[in-house]
Amino acid sequence: MKFGYYLLNTYVPELDGESPELYARWLEQIDAAEDLGFDSLWLTEHHFRYFGGMMPSPSVLLAAAAQRTRNMRLGAAVSILPMHNPLRIAEEFAMVDLLSNGRVILGAGRGMHPTEYKVFNADWDTAQLRLPEALDIIVRAWTGGEFEWAGKHYSFPKVAVYPKPMQKPHPPIYVTANKDPESFQMIGRRGHHLMTLPWIATNEIQRPRVEQYWNALDEAGHSVAEKDVFVMYPAYIGPSDAEARAEALDHWHRWRAFALSALNLEPNSEAYQRVLAHLDYDAMVRDSRGVFGGPETCATIINRIAEVVGTTHIGLTFHFGGLNQGKVLKSMERFARQVRPALR
Repeated sequence: MKFGYYLLNTYVPELDGESPELYARWLEQIDAAEDLGFDSLWLTEHHFRYFGGMMPSPSVLLAAAAQRTRNMRLGAAVSILPMHNPLRIAEEFAMVDLLSNGRVILGAGRGMHPTEYKVFNADWDTAQLRLPEALDIIVRAWTGGEFEWAGKHYSFPKVAVYPKPMQKPHPPIYVTANKDPESFQMIGRRGHHLMTLPWIATNEIQRPRVEQYWNALDEAGHSVAEKDVFVMYPAYIGPSDAEARAEALDHWHRWRAFALSALNLEPNSEAYQRVLAHLDYDAMVRDSRGVFGGPETCATIINRIAEVVGTTHIGLTFHFGGLNQGKVLKSMERFARQVRPALR
């Protein structure tokens, strides 16, 4: 089992500080993750709101991380590929791969909000349809010489794309799927690694979807054993269950409020109330959807996640809802020193 440090920030200016302070804290967290032996770092692209919007360009911070780390893999989770020119993404991540001595991972997906597409003059309605072709273009740009492209959704004149990544034939590609069976099957047929968020539904609901991915891998002749199932969960490891709840509850519910806002749900609607209850701190712990509690409880939750979901790679989000930097770093340390050694 691999563990990643996953940054999906919900920016609280009065607690996180001004932009320079926030970025300094992120860099300190990245340094700590490297020192504590995390296997990977994951940064997620969002725009125009406090829900993730302070990370509009994962490749920029990954390039900075490349100069501060030596061991962690450096991943985007995700780059919103259909919103951008795929050749530009190929160029940027090839650069980061070279700067990191071959440690980059390209995570790609549609993203979650049509407004971002509208602002960037991209079509939300066809985004998922364009994703596979955009990935084909990136692989071609990374692995060959001069080429031209005339596809269903993209066309380019004859170009040679530089630089080429260090990893051969190319950096690993991870693609997101959460609900749609066709998305899980498409990712498996194409032989990509899977990224998914079981805590949005439940671990039990997500397992059959992961199995659809495995079946598609196998039917297409890809090795299931060689492919990651990467998942993300929020985490706060306190000295005890009670202390963890007291220290993290308000911050997690502040994160929940950001998420509800990003979903544009009417506050009095049935859907809003359902999501509000689903993302309650105690419900997250009860259902093993949040890695919250003392070290022993968190080890039990992670073992349960691995058993039920079948994941091979877990990303943990330690910084949420304006949580104090000292508490973030201490939670990371407890995970590395007390939780990880206790896992099955």
